[in-house]
Amino acid sequence: MPKGYKHFSKTKPMKLEHFDDAINWWNNKENIKIDGFDKARKYSIKEIVENNYNLDLCGIPHFEEEILPPKELIENYQKERAELDAKIDETLKEIKDILGI
Repeated sequence: MPKGYKHFSKTKPMKLEHFDDAINWWNNKENIKIDGFDKARKYSIKEIVENNYNLDLCGIPHFEEEILPPKELIENYQKERAELDAKIDETLKEIKDILGI
């Protein structure tokens, strides 16, 4: 995001100059690393072929959401809810013990 922007809106619309950094990078294509990960990098055709045409080569860690069947999803929810309810009950018991209730 450009400096002074948290997001774009009707009163703060996106402008062409907001793309200046990307356009400058595109014309120079220098590698940029942030926190040890490639933020921007150009790949050779050889590298892309060697990686079986996988274009997700940036190395940024990402997590995939597991989609469960509805029955399994409900069972997991009920199990987690029961565990949380047990923790809440235990905490309430401890509080009551402290208060002498």
